[in-house]
Amino acid sequence: MPVVPVSQLSLMRKRRQLRELMESGQWDQLLEMESELFSQINLAVSDPERSSRELLSELGSIIRLYRELSECCSLYGTQHINDEV
Repeated sequence: MPVVPVSQLSLMRKRRQLRELMESGQWDQLLEMESELFSQINLAVSDPERSSRELLSELGSIIRLYRELSECCSLYGTQHINDEV
């Protein structure tokens, strides 16, 4: 089993924090956390110690999280529009 570098572990933590913020509806904090997540992605990608397989898996998890976030935003927008009508 490959050793996962610190940069990738930090990336996993940021993704989990982002999910928690999304699930609790803390949108302002989520926006702030997003820039930290992008910085952490850059660090993990440029880490010479990275495990490509593990990193690709984590990036896939981040993409799925953003798909869920997009669906939440779409649902919220639809509900908000329906409430106004």
